[in-house]
Amino acid sequence: MHRQMRYFISVVETGSFFEAGEACHISQSAISQQIRALEEELQVLLLERHGRKFTVTAAGWYFYEQARKQVQALDSTIREVRRIASGEYQRLRVGVLNGFSARIIQRTVQSFTVSHPHVRLSLTTGTHEELFHPVNEGALDLVVNDQWRALSDQYINEELIEQPLFALMRKDDPLAASGRAALEDIRDRFCILVTSPEQRENEAAHWRDVMGMQSSFLFTENVDEARMNAAAGIGFYPCDADMPADGGTVLLPLYRGDTRLARKIFAFWPESSDSSLQWEFAEALRQNIK
Repeated sequence: MHRQMRYFISVVETGSFFEAGEACHISQSAISQQIRALEEELQVLLLERHGRKFTVTAAGWYFYEQARKQVQALDSTIREVRRIASGEYQRLRVGVLNGFSARIIQRTVQSFTVSHPHVRLSLTTGTHEELFHPVNEGALDLVVNDQWRALSDQYINEELIEQPLFALMRKDDPLAASGRAALEDIRDRFCILVTSPEQRENEAAHWRDVMGMQSSFLFTENVDEARMNAAAGIGFYPCDADMPADGGTVLLPLYRGDTRLARKIFAFWPESSDSSLQWEFAEALRQNIK
């Protein structure tokens, strides 16, 4: 259908089957037949014929706009594939843990793209498990993740920071005056976690069994939603010090007994896919953490 979409776009833009045929390097009759075949497949009349002339129907105009977007997207994809195949630039796909410092990531991306103009950098976010499996399977080249598992010699394990954790909660919460949030003191409040429905059990198990969280859990699908729930006083969101505290919220240091609650953040990537790009991105992260 993509070829027929190109023909239809050309017919609409030139206003002529003859000129569209010349532009597409096929005969006028062939392009007319292709448009009719397209209409039959869609079961929609795209053009009202009036002898040698035509008008575009309302459905035709809508299809034209959507087809143009799809064809442009396909053309862009084809160009990118050819550039990658020709070695014109390299690609680095990075996964970042939900809630990890947006300030650090933003600065790292800015500095890395300036120093590596020919590298195609893409970023995605997710929970620990949502990032672990793609990097393990080759869908991501590097992940910025916390340590759930024992470190494996099959991976490059670059420790970036031991990150103290905070509870984002309402400023008028009674605990705010104490200047800290101990897990045993917030067990009656929801712990807000950012995760997909598929990973809820894994996330809850980690925070309960490893981090010692004693609260019930409230699940959200993005950080903004977590922040809004914290601002509404529904619960607290465990996060790092770079999480903005506004809209009546405050960041309280999280404690487990008298021990400061923290998590180690690493840059992970498989030993089998080790390259200079991953090392250079990890170093850019380290510089921006400083």
